[in-house]
Amino acid sequence: MIKPAGNRINKAKRIMKNIIFLNFKNVLKFIIVFGALAIGFSACSDDEEPATPTPTAKVLSNYFIIQGADLVQGAIPSNQNGVDIGQVVINSNAIAGGSSVVSVNSDNNIQKLYVNVKGANSYYSITPSAQKNTEFDFVLLFSQILTDPFFEFQVTALYDDGTTSTIFTKKVHLVTVNTGALQISLSFDNEKDVDLYVVQPDGEIIYYGNQGEEVYDPETGEYIYAWGLDLDSNPGCSIDSINNENVFYPTEYIQTGTYQVWINMYSNCDETIPTNWSVTANHLGQLITPTYGVNPAFGVYPVGQPSNPIDSELTGALKVMEFTMTGVTPPVTKNKKSTPLSNSAKMKLQRAGVR
Repeated sequence: MIKPAGNRINKAKRIMKNIIFLNFKNVLKFIIVFGALAIGFSACSDDEEPATPTPTAKVLSNYFIIQGADLVQGAIPSNQNGVDIGQVVINSNAIAGGSSVVSVNSDNNIQKLYVNVKGANSYYSITPSAQKNTEFDFVLLFSQILTDPFFEFQVTALYDDGTTSTIFTKKVHLVTVNTGALQISLSFDNEKDVDLYVVQPDGEIIYYGNQGEEVYDPETGEYIYAWGLDLDSNPGCSIDSINNENVFYPTEYIQTGTYQVWINMYSNCDETIPTNWSVTANHLGQLITPTYGVNPAFGVYPVGQPSNPIDSELTGALKVMEFTMTGVTPPVTKNKKSTPLSNSAKMKLQRAGVR
C-alpha cells in the first residue's frame, strides 16, 4: 500500500533533523577538542622558553700546556673580593706551536698558581719551587692546532694565608704562521727587536736577511712560502707588537744533520725594562730533545742590554739549542726563488753594515 505523501514528507523531515543534529554534535566536539589543544599549546608557549644550547667547554690542551703543572677538573679557584694577584706580564699575541713566558710579581707569598682559558672547565695548578715566592715565571706551550682568533688567558693565586686572589684576565690574539713538520719559534714579552736565527745542517743561516725560499704555485699563479722565516717582528724598532718570530720546514725540506738555534737583541727599543724570551722546537707536533741546551728554552735580557745590530755572523748572539734531524735531500725545482726582503729587512742589513 502506498503511504500518503504527507507521511513520507514528515519522515524525511525527521531524518534531516537527525542528520543536522548529529553533524552539529560532531562539529561541536571538534571545536571543543581543537580549542583544548590550542589552549594547551598556548600554555606551553607562554610558560616554557626555548631551550638555549649549552656552550661547549673549551679544551685547555687545545690552547696550551704547562710543563710540570697538574691538570685539575673544575672551575678555576678565585675570590672576587680577594686581593689582586699583582703584576702579570704576558705577550698579548700567540702563534700556533709557539710559546710565551708569563711573569708574575706579587706583593704576597704565593703557594700555588692556577691558570686556564676563560670558558674551560679545567685549570692548571702550578706549585712554585721555592717555599715562599712573590716572583714566578712559567712558559705556555701553545698547541699547533690553535685556531681561535683570540682567547682569554686567566691566572689566580693561592696565598700563604689560605686566601685566593681575584682573576687576572688578558686577551691573547692569534697571529697566523706556518707550522710545517719542523717548527722553531721565538716569543718575547715586550716591544723590542729580538731576532731568531736557525743554522741549517748545510750551513745556510735563516734569519731576517735570508728568509728562505718561495715556490711557484700553478693553481694560484703566485709564489708561496716553501720554508723559512715567515714572521719577523718589530724590525729595527718599527713596532708591530707581535713579539714573535717563526721558522718552519715541511717534511720534504728537512735536512739530515744538526740544526742550531740562536737569538739576538738586534735593537733594544727600551733599555729601562728587561725582556723575557722563550724558544721552542717542534717536530710533528712534539718537542724535540736537544743535544745542546733545553727545549723549551727561556731566559731574560736584563735592563740595559745593549743593541747588537748584526747580519748573519752571529757575533754577540746567544746560542740557545742544537738538535739533530733525519731528513731528506731538498727537492730541486726551477720554479723557486729566495723570499724577497721587506724594506725593514733591507734597512736592518744596511745598519749591520751589509750593502
